Amino acid sequence: MNSPAERVPHLPGSRYAAELNKGAGDMRFPPELEREYHRFYLTERRSHVRSFNVIMCALFVLACADSVWTAPLQDQLAQHLRLGAIAFAYLTMAWVAYSRRYQRLYLETARYACIVISIAGAVEVAHRIHAGAGEVFALLTPYSIGLYFLAGILYRAALQANIVMIIAFAATLIYLREPPARMAELIAILATTALIGARAFRHQGIRFRRTFLERGLIAEMAVRDGLTGLKNRRAFDEHLTRTWQQALRDRRQLALMMIDVDHFKKFNDRYGHQAGDEALQRIAGVVDSFAKRPLDLAARYGGEELAVILFDVVREHAERLAQQLRASVQDLQIPHVDHAPGVATVSIGVAVVHPTLERSPDGALQLADEAMYAAKRDGRNSVRIFESEYQGLSTGTFRAQ
Repeated sequence: MNSPAERVPHLPGSRYAAELNKGAGDMRFPPELEREYHRFYLTERRSHVRSFNVIMCALFVLACADSVWTAPLQDQLAQHLRLGAIAFAYLTMAWVAYSRRYQRLYLETARYACIVISIAGAVEVAHRIHAGAGEVFALLTPYSIGLYFLAGILYRAALQANIVMIIAFAATLIYLREPPARMAELIAILATTALIGARAFRHQGIRFRRTFLERGLIAEMAVRDGLTGLKNRRAFDEHLTRTWQQALRDRRQLALMMIDVDHFKKFNDRYGHQAGDEALQRIAGVVDSFAKRPLDLAARYGGEELAVILFDVVREHAERLAQQLRASVQDLQIPHVDHAPGVATVSIGVAVVHPTLERSPDGALQLADEAMYAAKRDGRNSVRIFESEYQGLSTGTFRAQ
């Protein structure tokens, strides 16, 4: 079965498709998408993280009781400090896992907490081995695996905690002057465990990231037009309502562009519908390049009509962008012999509006539509902008009663 990325070959601006095409094998996304992935990862792993930290806290309490009361080391103060650091780290991770700040704090908190546990635990186990309790070494190998699969931290953080643990363990054994052969054996076991866990966790991480990308792509496809890859009519209407409300709160202007491909029916009749689809895709790519700010949006409004929402723009800027867009489409040099310039062009109507409680998004759309038809009446391949002609009107449809 093909992946979503293979089923949607034309999806301009999709971060999910771009990363899927790269293979998601580098275990790292661009910053904004990486933050989104962290939220997804933490949401999916929360129940495992909570269970792990509760179990580890309980096991550690029992281990502390056994270690301190039944078999204390000679340097009890240092031992108490190490055990206290481990206890504090586990309790902090558990608290964050159950708090409302889990999404914001857990990854960084757990990263440093696991380093503390790795260092203190490795030093404690090394001292135990030196004191003759060699069986406690068995605690380090499951902890090494747990860092990868149960602690809820990312690959690099888990690998870092494992490396720190091996270094701390080796350094302590050297300090305690353990026999070289014994040291080499224990360090080799620990390093092998860490490497096997790292390899398995990396493959799991790649699968997890791919799942995240595929889910995001499927959700994105639901609001995308299948032919052009632009947002569809439903997404356009929802975005217009949201940006209208924000512009109303922030007292900002909106500009709406309605874009119609000139004589598109004649183009299809002469060149065929496949050529028409390809031409519309290329024009859509140009339109999409003019809506790159966070609150801007480009969409296929219907048929050969495209639309753009621009947030917080003045008339001069909106008109300049519309003229640039019109020229960019003409520069594509898509042959159209049944149209006077000999190439495909667009007519663009622009409505620059200041949202008020007396007006509505539907009225702004009507205004942009009227501007587009005015551009077509002007001979096509032109831009018309409506703003001041309607400043005095207060109806929701921007039309006098």
